[in-house]
Amino acid sequence: MQDDKQSSIAKLLERMDGSPGFAGLGASIQTISKLGDDVGGGTREMTATILRDAALTSKLLRISNSSRNARGGRNVSTIDQALMVLGLNTVKSVALSLALLGSLSHKPQSNQLHAEIVAAYFCGRLAAEITRMNAPRHSAQEAQVCGLMQNLGRMMVTYYLYEDIERSRLLQAEKNLAEDEAILQILGISFENIGAAIARHWCLPDVLQNSLAPDIGKAPPRAAANAQMWHQLCSSFCRRITETLFRQPESREKIGIANEIEFFRSALHLKESEIRELIDRCLLETDSLLAEMSFPSNVEQARKLLRKASERVLDLLSSSDRLTQDSENMGGRAPVEVIQQVLRLIHDKYSFDHTLLCLPDSSSGLVAIAGVGNNAIRVTARFRCYGPKPDLFRAIMARKIDMFIADVGLPTYAKLIPDWYNEVVGARSFVMLPLLSTEKLLGIIYADYSEAHASAPLELAEGSMGEWRKLLSQALQSENTKLP
Repeated sequence: MQDDKQSSIAKLLERMDGSPGFAGLGASIQTISKLGDDVGGGTREMTATILRDAALTSKLLRISNSSRNARGGRNVSTIDQALMVLGLNTVKSVALSLALLGSLSHKPQSNQLHAEIVAAYFCGRLAAEITRMNAPRHSAQEAQVCGLMQNLGRMMVTYYLYEDIERSRLLQAEKNLAEDEAILQILGISFENIGAAIARHWCLPDVLQNSLAPDIGKAPPRAAANAQMWHQLCSSFCRRITETLFRQPESREKIGIANEIEFFRSALHLKESEIRELIDRCLLETDSLLAEMSFPSNVEQARKLLRKASERVLDLLSSSDRLTQDSENMGGRAPVEVIQQVLRLIHDKYSFDHTLLCLPDSSSGLVAIAGVGNNAIRVTARFRCYGPKPDLFRAIMARKIDMFIADVGLPTYAKLIPDWYNEVVGARSFVMLPLLSTEKLLGIIYADYSEAHASAPLELAEGSMGEWRKLLSQALQSENTKLP
């Protein structure tokens, strides 16, 4: 593991140093983080720094003149005026976001990187507001820069070592691992430790390096004795809140936030009601500023995309079910392990919002036994079709053919959609794919999109999807399967 760790860091730093398009980011972060807190005293130097960057100048003037910041209809036409209107806090945030965006955008993984920048911006904004509210003697601007850098390691690995990210996703699907677990097995080191190594390599200011130190212990920390300790604890809290909001299932969000507030309560003087209100406000303010910047992702899109990378496939089978027992036909693996892997691969390939495996139950029922996606636990547990009232899902099941529904809101379909579906799932488009063996229905793949899609994904019966359907059919070739 130690050798893997050193090898991964060395490979990453070598690629970073050799990249012309990214070589200046470390220097940009240093310059931006050192901009003075005293706007009046440092205006000339700051204005000169900003004017050297045409994109930053344009964005700041545009944001200054937006409806949210316009004051009395006055037109802001100079950087000096923009600094007065926006304040140093916003100027630093926009500068860092643009530095990241300009360096990270032109890659196949750009959507993932855009989402990471949204999460970073929220983290920085939350850190600044907590510092301003609970520790005004410390610099809110420093807090914001420290917060913005918290997912630096994750962004750099996604940019430079994307082949390792793809390997980790295959491992994640194969072994049903969490994202962090898979990355640790592939790279031998966590994203947080990589971020700390990069900060040292770039010789960033001590306060930034210290804020990226990942280990603060398992016991609730004591109150910060100085500015560096405050920024480390505040950044760590904001990183964990950001992880909860942007990477954990929605069903775990409330308890996750409560646990983090309790852990850092004494160290950061936190009050739960105040922090929850502040979190909501920072999410809204993040969205507003990103819209003014014409940023290619918003908060909702970023949370949806980043959560997908963290989802595990769930199953509702008991230990006595045959699908959980090792099978020679499956190469010594339990059929449920194959099911978990294949569902994850299907989910990722077609970017579905939910992907479920359903089994026929009794003569006409349909029950989901495994799934991945947004709130997968709740959706899989509630996906149950029974009773005398007909529904669209059992009607499709009875026909045993591939079926894509572009819009469940159309009158033809709406009257056959069960109430629980609108409440629990709420998808606009879905596809159902039967798994057959000599005309016998073994199961059905159900997959959906929250927004309406005009047409079905390509190659649902051939190519990789054809092979995956064969694997699922093989995994279900077990008589007397017991349902939960």
